[in-house]
Amino acid sequence: MGKNKRTVLLNGACGRMGQAIANVCRSSPDFEIRYALEHPQHSKIGTSLYSGKDKKKYSLKNISIEKSIDKFKVDFVVDFSTPNSALKIAHQAHDLKIPFVTGTTGFTSTQLKKLQALSKKIPILQSYNMSVGVNIVLKILKENISYFRTTNMEISETHHKGKIDSPSGTAKLIKSTILEAANRKFKINIDSKREGDVVGEHTLASYGNKENIFITHEALDREIFASGALIMGRELLKKRKGFYSIFDLIQ
Repeated sequence: MGKNKRTVLLNGACGRMGQAIANVCRSSPDFEIRYALEHPQHSKIGTSLYSGKDKKKYSLKNISIEKSIDKFKVDFVVDFSTPNSALKIAHQAHDLKIPFVTGTTGFTSTQLKKLQALSKKIPILQSYNMSVGVNIVLKILKENISYFRTTNMEISETHHKGKIDSPSGTAKLIKSTILEAANRKFKINIDSKREGDVVGEHTLASYGNKENIFITHEALDREIFASGALIMGRELLKKRKGFYSIFDLIQ
């Protein structure tokens, strides 16, 4: 391992995002997955994280989240799993004082409060979208929403058939960003579609005053989220305890 390579514990290793992170780390000079976790009933528990020619080169195995991470020595945790699994690993990261990055979606307000409570001891970054592009869109909206003349808007989002939560966390984030930054009431509807293997498409449409405005972000590869999560993990190492967003780390 390179001198400056950061070690990662990956929770949700067999999901779409987990596999994307594994692929990024496989060829990265900056990051290495030290441990890969999945839920105990997963069919790939006990198998190699990588397949093909890399199966022997990387002897890393998928480990059940039921196993304690007490002996896992890593620089930070990256989590793309389920809310319950994320909280379980976050509690262990809290006890071991390991920075925690989660891109898991579907948290309830109660679960988010529990996650925030853990940040009193360790740095935690929670984001529904690890893409720099999406966060640029959010920044643009936050700084310019007062210039929009109409308050009639719609957010349309499309994802792959396997995505469980609907609307997406990103769609909710776009809506909340507008509502928090605006100095007047907005009517914002969200239309969600689940089809094919779409990575992620989000469009904000503003209608009225004889002109329409469309702001669109389209993710073409999951690796943009994977790379973003790893970079945020590295940046989180520079932070003290606290609950962070990507905005806090890319200023």
